[in-house]
Amino acid sequence: MKSVRRVLLVVCALALLVACGGGTATVPTALAKNDSPAAANAPLDAIIAGWKTEARAGLELGMVLPESIVEEAYTSSADLKAVDEYYNKQLGVSGWLFRKRTPGLNADGFMLSGYEQGNQALIIGAIDLTKFGGTGTYVYIVHGTK
Repeated sequence: MKSVRRVLLVVCALALLVACGGGTATVPTALAKNDSPAAANAPLDAIIAGWKTEARAGLELGMVLPESIVEEAYTSSADLKAVDEYYNKQLGVSGWLFRKRTPGLNADGFMLSGYEQGNQALIIGAIDLTKFGGTGTYVYIVHGTK
């Protein structure tokens, strides 16, 4: 539970850091979409619920318009490192700026990255499902416009 609290705190901080920018852009589509993104698992469900609540609240605190916030979630067969590399590459090519104060990929099986472009804010959280007895990587994306 200590790591769950740590992740939730990082999500709050990340959302506040990301919520400043200007312009328009298209958020990239998922790697391998799956409509059932996570197996039933209480710690995993707690992390995902926390991300959804805290990321949205953080974006709104950062002046992102609530009606512009869009959430997406999927499971990828790619490992966590590949998901991180995919978004870093695709978003960089599209002109999105990585927020250096966001943690990015870590050894605990999580990736939490913030990006901005113009007036767009984007948070991507990913979890290595093998740490929770599953397979693949769960990815949660939330973005909005100021």
